Amino acid sequence: MSLSIWGKIVEKAFPGNARIQAGRPKCIIKTTTGAPASAAPVGTLLWNSYDLNAYICTVAAGTWAKINA
Repeated sequence: MSLSIWGKIVEKAFPGNARIQAGRPKCIIKTTTGAPASAAPVGTLLWNSYDLNAYICTVAAGTWAKINA
């Protein structure tokens, strides 16, 4: 069975956060300024409530990309 386009995006971009497909993604919050420095599963979403920025973890060792840049 072939995955839908959305299924392919979830599989590639959110391997550690497949719950996003059901509308319940793994999300964490940061309350101090700056990008996160912590490790997380690839695909984890983070909201920085201090700077009002959103990030996605792209490397499990702790690389985060701002997604509203």
